[in-house]
Amino acid sequence: MNKKAQFEAARKTIYWMIAGVVITIVVIAFAIIIASYRGKLTVVPLELRSELTFSRFVNSPECFAYQDPETGRVYPGVIDLQKYSSDRLNSCYPIGTYKDLNFGVNLTNTNNGFLRTSDYYYVNDLEFSKSVIVKDGNHFRNDILIVKLQEKVPK
Repeated sequence: MNKKAQFEAARKTIYWMIAGVVITIVVIAFAIIIASYRGKLTVVPLELRSELTFSRFVNSPECFAYQDPETGRVYPGVIDLQKYSSDRLNSCYPIGTYKDLNFGVNLTNTNNGFLRTSDYYYVNDLEFSKSVIVKDGNHFRNDILIVKLQEKVPK
């Protein structure tokens, strides 16, 4: 047997083993970069998520929106003060379903207090307010709903 041929075969084997490891690392790194880039493209900004949450509060009869009992019509932007409670808040926005946002809401001209989800720790990532109409019995009045949001605090 030719010793030079054996040396060449061994050298080529070592080269291809090293090349295989390097190519594998490059492919894995490329896949991670692509996945990270795709993840950044699909991120929904906190401001948009907060606007959607606010819309749910004031437009859904399951939350705080006033619904005429005779006609069944829902009046968007009108908060029924009888629905403004912690129980209604928790049924409208169950924490088990929406784990990434925690929030508190407050009507400025109402003494019903500050409502908050169970994982809200008074550390605001975003705070905004919107003008709403509050139905209190047979009276309607203007008010401001303050919504304070925080992204989930890791446990």
